[in-house]
Amino acid sequence: MASPATLTEDLLAEIFLRLPEPADLVRASAACVSYSRIIADRAFLRRFRALHPAPLLGFLEGKRFQPALPPHASAPAARAVSLAADFSFSFLPSRGRWLVRDVRDGRVLLDRAPEGERRPVFSEIAVCDPLHRRCVLFPPIPDDLAASVEHPLRMGSGHWCEPFLAPRGADNGEDETSFGVVWMTQCKSKLLAFAFSSSTRQWRAVASLAWSDLMSGAVPSRSPALVGRQYAHRCFYWVMYWQDKLLVLDTRRMEFSTSDLPPGCDKGQIAIVEAGEGRVGMFTLRDHIADGAVSLHYSVRRHDGDCSNPWQMEKIIPLDPAFRHYIRGAMERYLLLLRFPEHLCSPGVHVSSSVEGVDLECFSLDVNTFQLERVCDPKHHILRAHIYTNFPPSLSSQSI
Repeated sequence: MASPATLTEDLLAEIFLRLPEPADLVRASAACVSYSRIIADRAFLRRFRALHPAPLLGFLEGKRFQPALPPHASAPAARAVSLAADFSFSFLPSRGRWLVRDVRDGRVLLDRAPEGERRPVFSEIAVCDPLHRRCVLFPPIPDDLAASVEHPLRMGSGHWCEPFLAPRGADNGEDETSFGVVWMTQCKSKLLAFAFSSSTRQWRAVASLAWSDLMSGAVPSRSPALVGRQYAHRCFYWVMYWQDKLLVLDTRRMEFSTSDLPPGCDKGQIAIVEAGEGRVGMFTLRDHIADGAVSLHYSVRRHDGDCSNPWQMEKIIPLDPAFRHYIRGAMERYLLLLRFPEHLCSPGVHVSSSVEGVDLECFSLDVNTFQLERVCDPKHHILRAHIYTNFPPSLSSQSI
């Protein structure tokens, strides 16, 4: 057996790259000065981050960051991030109300309505790195691209327009400091998407498709409502209400398509995740009212040409029927569940944001292990959460 003296720095670096969790690397760095020097090297950290997915550290609800608390495995790193980062985004321009719209790779996308516009189609967009307190303000979408947006559908006080962060490598190479944004709108007769690259600092048109083409020649009586944007393996997914389908945007080809939903699922309780070997997984929450059972059904998308049901059931995870459960977020391999005691909710009545002071609990589920792990006990009901994944401050890079 080789003695410690024969372990070169290159060999030690290869050993450290194989540590399973970022927390293990932090502990190794604290062991001695020579280990710390190897691990602090920028080239080594880039390799480690490329090989290991960032852990779930908590979630954002609006501008409120809720870190994972003990005994969650990520609690120490989550606490370090919560102390170092500025999730109030005080470094943004102060005028106007900035809203969190997306979170990915340690970055947060926010937007706000232009000053003086009551029903804006195009919002002002900023991408922030709260850990290093930096931001990038985006130029407006050029007039020639904006002119192609005809009859955008209205939603609430504005229009159905959605900016979100593109996955690394989709439109910007593999540089850690580069990123992309997709801006998508739903018009009366078609879908449109534009993309922005931080490398070129320019917007470009990337996808446009008429509803009649998306529906295989059928002309829908009304455009499907698109809700619940989710992501897995460089594709974005939306539930298409009234159609029992998923809308898919493949960022590798920047093309729209549709996919069938599993039969009998609750369209409001679906989560898309990254399964192993490049596959796409789906969790659906099933409440068996007749027998009182509650469970998560896990399916994986098949590629065997069976068009009748492309989803293959792989696992059923029973949940405690003494609690009411809700899917509140998903990111890559993680699922976020909210639960509270069943006796606090009348049969057939959904919990509302007015529920306060009850025994709320949030759990994460890792698709690699299917183990539920308590994240925190929130003080109020959560309608939607943006899962925040990142490395501890000592291992993270400046992402902007």
